[in-house]
Amino acid sequence: MIVMSGFWPNKREIAVYVLLRENFGKEKFNLGNALDVLATYYPKKASMNILKRLVKLGLLEKVGPYEYRTRDLWEYIKERSYEYLEARRRRHSSSS
Repeated sequence: MIVMSGFWPNKREIAVYVLLRENFGKEKFNLGNALDVLATYYPKKASMNILKRLVKLGLLEKVGPYEYRTRDLWEYIKERSYEYLEARRRRHSSSS
């Protein structure tokens, strides 16, 4: 389920997603592990904000307190594309 319809991740969020996916794959990871991976690139506060945004965007699943899992990027893109196309169809059919 995508929460923030109308929004796509920016390049910073994609870069963080790639780092997390490369390090943890589809496995669960905790907040501390994610912050350790991101510490080379971002301060803690920025990392926390990016993680929160990835959860809101739907690229990360929160599976427990302080535990996350990355979602499959292809599935994410398909869902977002179908949402977009459905919105376009509705706008087009209401204007006709």
